[in-house]
Parts: sequence; structure tokens; C-alpha cells
Amino acid sequence: MRRVILQTACPEIWNDLCDVARLFLGECEIAQEGEGEIHISHEIAGGAHVARVEGVSARVPLAPDSPDALEQRRQRKRGAKNALYQALKRWTGRKPPWGSLTGIRPTRLYAEQRAAGKGEEEAVEALVETFDVDRGKAQLLRDIAREQASVPAPAPGEIDVYVGIPFCRTRCSYCSFAALDMKHGAKLTGAYVEAIMREMRLVAQDLSAFRVRGLYIGGGTPTALSTGELARVLDCALRCFPGAREFTVEAGRPDTLSEDKLRLLRDAGATRISLNPQTMNDETLRRVGRDHTAADIERVYGRMREMGFADINMDLILALPGETADDVARTLERVARLAPDNLTVHTLALKRAAALRFTDYAADEMAAQRMVDLAAGAAAAMGLAPYYLYRQKYMAGNLENVGYCRPGMASLYNIDIMEEIAPIAAFGAGAISKWLYPAARRIERAPNLKSVEQYIARVDEMAERKRALWAPRGTKEERA
Repeated sequence: MRRVILQTACPEIWNDLCDVARLFLGECEIAQEGEGEIHISHEIAGGAHVARVEGVSARVPLAPDSPDALEQRRQRKRGAKNALYQALKRWTGRKPPWGSLTGIRPTRLYAEQRAAGKGEEEAVEALVETFDVDRGKAQLLRDIAREQASVPAPAPGEIDVYVGIPFCRTRCSYCSFAALDMKHGAKLTGAYVEAIMREMRLVAQDLSAFRVRGLYIGGGTPTALSTGELARVLDCALRCFPGAREFTVEAGRPDTLSEDKLRLLRDAGATRISLNPQTMNDETLRRVGRDHTAADIERVYGRMREMGFADINMDLILALPGETADDVARTLERVARLAPDNLTVHTLALKRAAALRFTDYAADEMAAQRMVDLAAGAAAAMGLAPYYLYRQKYMAGNLENVGYCRPGMASLYNIDIMEEIAPIAAFGAGAISKWLYPAARRIERAPNLKSVEQYIARVDEMAERKRALWAPRGTKEERA
């Protein structure tokens, strides 16, 4: 692994500059001092950010001073990142599709341009010119903004509720979630169910004045629980947080879905359900550690439709090991025949907790972009429009994840959580609750412990963290 020495006159943005470096250098060790194969520097000189990479330099003028301290910091970080981006672009001869952007939510930058009074195409041009974003990616943000404009925004007093079940039948090699496979986690499911029910009950009274916009049962794979355990979690969630406008359950894998569990989800009133094949290639499914086949997916999907589920999402992951663009095309053909109402297309992101990260696998960037293009075309052919987007670190080709939906079937919860436009009360191991302070452009978080064992042992503490988050702070206007 290459060792990179990166020095900056602004140590508070060192991590941000590291993110820019990895856009071009991929996986590498980055340090602030010592010996290294590549040397990067950033300074402020002559009224500009100046970045150098092995003798190649770039300058970006400093933004005008702002009376808003937060805006001042944002502009300084943005200028430094752009300067380093330009220097690395010249040094490597490469251009990432999202330009200098490293954040999770590029949709916000498009919205920022529109809020400043720019028209749709002006906003697109601003992203292209300011951040070197590919025009097609900027236009994708425009299309997503159009779709989100048709979705009712969260009303004052509305919250989302997330209930996390960190168990899976087996652990996929690409997975980085804090989830246990049933070989190691089966002995903990009973205690975990008791703990998460206790957490919900302890907090529910503090949230009684709020209206629930979206209730989302996620994971892991919630249906990895037994039918009885899952029934208890659903019953508790619905009693504690009744009246949700949207009720989603991640059903995930067909090897966790019995007839009884499907009937339970239907009778509980789930309005949206996810069945997530990731690929319809049996060889790939075996390669990543799944115990089911594409035919199992098709069988369970058919049964879901027979039982009356009217809003079914399917997840795919592009650039899985061994997969070619032709494999992805065949997956998309089989998915199209099923005609899901939502399709979420992920580009593989190998984070540190993923077993696949410790192999010699590296996704081909050009192939990944081809797969993304195929998925976008297939979604359009199915009558699905893009409605949310987010990015992650370590994504193949520095690309993106996109959710597509039929007209009028965008997930409220997905938009809310990705755009951070509604408070969220989140329960379970690793869940993160958030309260928004829009006027101050600030979000306060209350994270739960990731360890299932520690969460069970300290669940009362997790509940108190959440109760403190909702305790009155400042004026009503500040908390609006």
C-alpha cells in the first residue's frame, strides 16, 4: 500500500483533504509526517489556496469573508478541496465523475444553487463549473430534485422512526453493517428483542406529541428473526408509534421469508416491503455468501404479489466480484420482468468491516460506470424515475447509489433520511437518532452502541440518550 504524506496549513480540514486524495489514489496510507512515496501540501498564500502534488500545483482564490462563521468555514474547506482536486487532476490525468465532491449528499449542493435563485440549468452549470461534476451527474441531481418536489415535505411535528434488527441468516462478503449472522447471533435474538422493545417503550411517551411520518424496520435482515420474535417487535413498534403514513419492512432475503412471515407482514399493515436480491446471478450469490438462488427471489416475489403487497422495492449492487456488465444486464432483464415499484441501485462500497476488503478484489472503474448506465436505462424502461441519491466512501469508480420509483411511489423515509429533512428516532444497536436545528444549520445526534451485547446490557442508557435529545432546548423556533 502506498504511503502518502499530506500536510496542510489548516489542520481542521486534513481529513477532508484525505478524502480528495483518495478520489485519485484509491486505497492508501495517508500520514501528516514521515517518509512517503507521494507528497501533498496545502497552504494559503497570496490570497489563494495553493495545493501541490509532487511539484504539480494549483491555485484557487479565497472566497470573500463572510460574517457567518459556519459559512466561512464551509468556504475555506471547499476552496482547499478544489485546489487539491485540481492539482491531483493535473498530476494523474484522471477526472472522477463527481469532480471534487466527496460528501454523501450532493443533492444539497444542487438545492443550494436553486435556493440562491438559479434556474435548473443554471444550477447544473454551476455544479459543472465549480466542482467539475460530470454534466450527466449534475443533470441526475436536477431530475431527482424534480421528483422530490412532487413529494409532500415533512410537516412541523412529524418524525421518522427506525427500528434496527442487526441479524442476518449469513453474512455477505461485501457487508460492512454491524450485523451478526445467525451462526453467531442466534443465541442473542431473544434478549435483543426484549431490549429493543424496552427501548421503544421507555422513549415512546416523550414522542407522543409527534406524528409518525415513516416507520422503517431495517437491519440487517429483520425477517431473520423467528416469526414470533418478529411479531413481538412489530406489535411493540406499532403500539408505541401508531399512525405512520408509510410503514416499510426490509424483508431482504428469500431464505428468511416463510409463508407465516409474509402473512405477518401483510396483517401488520406494511405498506412497503423490500426484497433485495443484489444480483440475479446464482454464481455471484454463492460467491458473496448467500444461500439462495435467483429462482427463490422470483418465487417469493410472486407470492408477495399474490398476497397483495402493492409497493415492493428491490435492491441491486453493481460491481460485485466476478460480475461483468453482461451479467448486470441479465439481472436487470429478470428484474424488469418482475416489475418492482421501487428499484434501489447501489454501487459496491467496500468499507473496513467488509470481508471482501481484505482480498485482492478491486472493481474496474470503467465497468462500474457501464453498469450504472445500464441500470439507469433499465429503470427508465421500467417507468421508474430517480428520486434519491447518496454516495459513500470507497465506492467503485467514485460513483453513487440511486433509488428509482414509479410515479407517486417515492419512499418518504428514504427521502427524509438521505436529505436530513425530518427528525428521526432510531432504536436498536448502532441506530442513530437525530434532531434538526434548521435555523442554525445543525444536527444533534444520539447514537446507540453498535455492539449487540453492549446494547442489550446498556439499553436503559441508550433510551436516556434519546430522551435527552428530545428534551427542550432553547426556543421553540430554534427547535423547529
